[in-house]
Amino acid sequence: MYMTSEQDQILKTKGEYEQSLMQTPRPLKPIKIRGTKGGFGDQGGSSGGFGGGTKKKPLKKGGSSNPPSTNTVSKSPFEQKSALQPLATALQTDGVIRIDNVLSDSSADALREYLIDLRARGTEDVESGKIKDSQERFADVLLNQNRCDLKIPLGPSPVNTALHELLAKEESSIVRDLMEYVFESYGGIGKDAELWELNCFMSNSGARRQLVHADVVSLEPVVGLMNEQEPIVLTCFVALQDIDATMGPTVWMPGTHTLHAHNQFFETKKDGTSTPTSSYSPKDTILQSSKSVLGTIPKGACVLFDPRVLHCAGANTCSDHDKTRALFYVSFKNPKIDNPGCPSTSGYGVATAEITMDDLVHDLRAEKSGQPTKRMQLISCFP
Repeated sequence: MYMTSEQDQILKTKGEYEQSLMQTPRPLKPIKIRGTKGGFGDQGGSSGGFGGGTKKKPLKKGGSSNPPSTNTVSKSPFEQKSALQPLATALQTDGVIRIDNVLSDSSADALREYLIDLRARGTEDVESGKIKDSQERFADVLLNQNRCDLKIPLGPSPVNTALHELLAKEESSIVRDLMEYVFESYGGIGKDAELWELNCFMSNSGARRQLVHADVVSLEPVVGLMNEQEPIVLTCFVALQDIDATMGPTVWMPGTHTLHAHNQFFETKKDGTSTPTSSYSPKDTILQSSKSVLGTIPKGACVLFDPRVLHCAGANTCSDHDKTRALFYVSFKNPKIDNPGCPSTSGYGVATAEITMDDLVHDLRAEKSGQPTKRMQLISCFP
């Protein structure tokens, strides 16, 4: 189930070498959503998720030459596409943005408590032999004993309550609105984006730094997408507690979600093979030259990112060995493609259920009103 101490030490050494090459990351700042006076996005005047914001030309929905409306914000500011422009543009340019206050303290606390218990039950099931395949409970669990990628079922109240608050509330679903808006900006149907992952990253003191990686590797243009900036998948990390610098926050390298960056980082030749490691490494060059940001974010905040962006979790050096860093995450696949080129990490039938954003939102709202749908009842098989 776990790596040997020798295997783990090798990866620890490699991670420390990568860290020595990289620039010191700056805290990832939240973006202020234009037109709001409170609630989501009202972050005291911060104007950008990375580097103080971007002045590039905003995305235009569906390729239209007419910009989205800039009328006065109405009852729901997220119905006004102008409120989403700075976030969408920053996400397109940097590949990573932070938005605060997407989950209430009570929902974050309840979900965290449930998931810590689920992790304990899953670990016991695997170590006792009750579950023969650890992949039924954990994704890529061959890491170390202080970090896991926990698979989450749909159905349990803390999970569905958090998803409803994050995606399905009528007037405050900025994460859903933004994901749909970005996919629609490239001619897709945003509500048809498919649920791809539903998991939780967890680490405790002693977890080593991860190696820099991309969750989705892109070495050549994807058939059906307009250009390389169009996302294949979008992922939302939500902090279930405050994350400080000792807890191994994620480090992202904004702007590295491009074909050029991936071919350089993965040292790919024109024939598709990898360049042998040598004293000069294009990978080392991109680590040294790229700026980076640090996910020290408060409870209830999220980081929405293109999983092609190079990133890694840091080493957890928290003095409290029982203090768990929990990052709840949900990913949606571009509705224009069938296969993103990487496997889903989710279990419990989530990845094969073919649930669209619209399906999920509809079912969560129905369940909230006391009328769960047949689809929700069928997929809500959980321990």
